[in-house]
Amino acid sequence: AQYNPAPTIGLPFIRPKGKLKAIHWDKVDAPQVTVWASHTPTHQAKEEKYMELSRRGVLDEVEKLFMAKEIKKIGAAKGGKSDKKQIIGSDLRQKFLISLSKFSTQSADEVIHMILCCDKDILDNHVVMEFLQREDLCVVPDNTAKLMAPYSKDWTGPDAERTQREQDPSELTREDQIYLATAFELHHYWKSRMRALSLTRTFEVEYDEISSHLKEIVTVSESLRDSVALMNILGLILDIGNYMNDSNKQATGFKLSSLARLGMVKDEKNESTFADLVERIVRKQYPEWEGFVDDIGGVVTMQKVNVEQLRLDAKKYIDNIKNVQMSLDSGNLSDSKKFHPQDRVNQVVQRSMKEARRKAEQMQLYLDEMNRTYDDIMTFYGEDSTDENARRDFFDKLAKFVTEWKRSKDKNLTMEETHRRNEASMARKRANAKAINPAAANSDAATRDGPFSPSSTGAMDSLLEKLRAAAPQARDTRDRRRRARLKDRHQIRIASGQNIPDLGDISNSGTENEGPDTALLSPSAATNGDASSEKMEPISEGEDVAERAASMLQGLRGNADGDPESGRPGSRDGSLRVRRRRESANDERQNRRSRRKGRESSSTAGDEAETLSPRQETPIPEIQEPGGEDGGDEAEEMDVPQTVVVPPSPEGTAMKPVLLDN
Repeated sequence: AQYNPAPTIGLPFIRPKGKLKAIHWDKVDAPQVTVWASHTPTHQAKEEKYMELSRRGVLDEVEKLFMAKEIKKIGAAKGGKSDKKQIIGSDLRQKFLISLSKFSTQSADEVIHMILCCDKDILDNHVVMEFLQREDLCVVPDNTAKLMAPYSKDWTGPDAERTQREQDPSELTREDQIYLATAFELHHYWKSRMRALSLTRTFEVEYDEISSHLKEIVTVSESLRDSVALMNILGLILDIGNYMNDSNKQATGFKLSSLARLGMVKDEKNESTFADLVERIVRKQYPEWEGFVDDIGGVVTMQKVNVEQLRLDAKKYIDNIKNVQMSLDSGNLSDSKKFHPQDRVNQVVQRSMKEARRKAEQMQLYLDEMNRTYDDIMTFYGEDSTDENARRDFFDKLAKFVTEWKRSKDKNLTMEETHRRNEASMARKRANAKAINPAAANSDAATRDGPFSPSSTGAMDSLLEKLRAAAPQARDTRDRRRRARLKDRHQIRIASGQNIPDLGDISNSGTENEGPDTALLSPSAATNGDASSEKMEPISEGEDVAERAASMLQGLRGNADGDPESGRPGSRDGSLRVRRRRESANDERQNRRSRRKGRESSSTAGDEAETLSPRQETPIPEIQEPGGEDGGDEAEEMDVPQTVVVPPSPEGTAMKPVLLDN
C-alpha cells in the first residue's frame, strides 16, 4: 500500500487576539501510518475546519477561558538593570533586606552611622540585634575577604583615618556597603561588640525570669519538706498497700513513681479506684490531712519547668556577664584605639556593667541555694539526685498525684451526693405512702422489718407445691366432661351393680292423673329430678381447692386487705366467696334453662309418636361403661339420680302402625 506524505504543519490563518495557555503534546513520530494521517491532510481543509469552529463560537469560548496571564517582574528598576557590584551571597543579601526592612528608606551611610553610634532604634530592635549577631556576620569567608579587600580600610593600623581605599565602596550594592563598613572592617572585635551590646538590653529581663523560677523551686522544695500531712498520707498508702500485698511484696517505702499506679487498682465493681479509697478515708477519718493539697500546690505550676534547663540558663547568664567583663578589661574591647572612630560601644556597655555584675553575683547565690535544696528534697523522698530523668520528673510526679487527688475528691463527692438524694427520695416516697394508706404502710413495714416474712420463710414456695399437688388429674376432668354431656342428653349413666327400676315403679313415682309414660317423660318430673340432683351435688374438688388456696393467700397477706373501717381481716375473703358462689349460681341457672328447653322439645316429639303407634313394652337396656370399677367408685362418691328414658319405636308410622301381640 502506498501512503501519502504528511502535510506540512503550519499555523492556521485565524489566530487568537492574545497569548493563550499552551497544550504540551506528546507528538507522534510517524503520523503517516496512524489515525492522524487522514486528519486535515491539506492546508485548505484545515482553514475550512477553523472557519467552521469560528462560526460556531468555539474559538471565542476557548480564547475567553484559557487566556494566559501576563508575567511582570517584581522590583525591577525602571531604568533597567543596576550596574552595582554584588559580592556577598544572595542568601545573606536577602537576610539584610528582611532584617533591615524598617530602615529601607535610609541610605547605606545613615544605617552604618546608626549601627556604629549604638543608636537606640538599633539596640531596641530585637530583630536587628539578632541578625547582627549571626554567625554569617561574625565569620568572614575567605573568598568574600579577597573581594572586599580593595574596598576596605584597616582600622587597626597606624594613621588608619588617612589611609585611602583602593576602590570606591559606592560601586557596591547597598547591602554590600553595610556589610563592608560593619562586619568586615570591624571583624576583629565585632562578635564581642555585639555580645556586649545585646547584654545591655537583656540582662535585667533574663535576671527577673530566671531568678523567679529559682526562688519558686526553693519555695516548693521547702513546702515538700515541711508538709507533715503529705508524709502521713504517704504512710497511710504504704500501710494499706502492705496490708493488701503478700508477705513477699512488703515494702518499707516506695518511690514517687508508685503514686501513678494508685489509680490503676480498681474495685470489684470497677467503679472506684485505690486512689478514691485513700481520698475518702482521709476526708472522713483524717480531715486534718486534707490541707496538704494547699501546702504543696506549687508543684502543679512547677511541673512544666525543666530544672536542669533552668540551671543551665542561670549558669549561662552568669558566664556571659563574666565574659563581657573580661572583654572590657583585657580582651577585644579593652583597646579603644582599634575601634572605628565613630564606634561608641565602650561607653554604652560600661554604663550597664556595674548592675550586671551585681545581678550575676545574686544569680549565683540563687543557683547554689536551688541546687542544694533540690538535691536534699529528692534525697528526702528517696529519689536519685544524680539521675537526670529523676531530676526532670520529680515535680511532675507530685503534680500528677495532686491532680489525681482532686479528681478523686470530686468523684467521691458526686457519688455521695447522688446516694444522699436517692435516700431522701425513698424516704419521701415512704412518707407519702404512709400518709395515703397507714394500714398498708404499717403492713409493708412489718413485712419488711419482721423476722417471719413469707418470702424469707418459704411459705410461698410451700403454697405453690400444695396447689400443684391438688390440681385435678386429666382423667377426672375427662370423666366430668362425659357425665355433663350425658346429663344434657337425659342419658345419665347407671353404675354397674345397680338395679334398673321397673316401669311400674316409674309410673308410681308420677302423679295420679298422669300415666306412666307421661310421668316418665314429664318435663316437670325431669326438672324436679334435675333440681334435686343439683341440690344434692356437692362442691367440686377444683372449686374446693381454689377456695382453700384463696384462703391461704389471704392468711399470708394478713391485715393488708382488711376492711379499713371495720378492721375485720376476713371481709375480702368473704366477698370473694360470695362472688364465686354468685357466679356459680348464674352458670347453673343458665344450664337448667337450656336443659329445660331440650326436654320440652323431646317430650313434644314423644307425644306425636304415641298418637301414631302404641308403646312397646321392651326391656330397658342397661347403660354401662367399660371399666366397672370406675363406675362403682363414682356411684359411691356421688348420689346420682336414675332416669330411664324409653324412646319411641323407630318403625311405627301413620301409614304402617306397629302390631302388638296379645
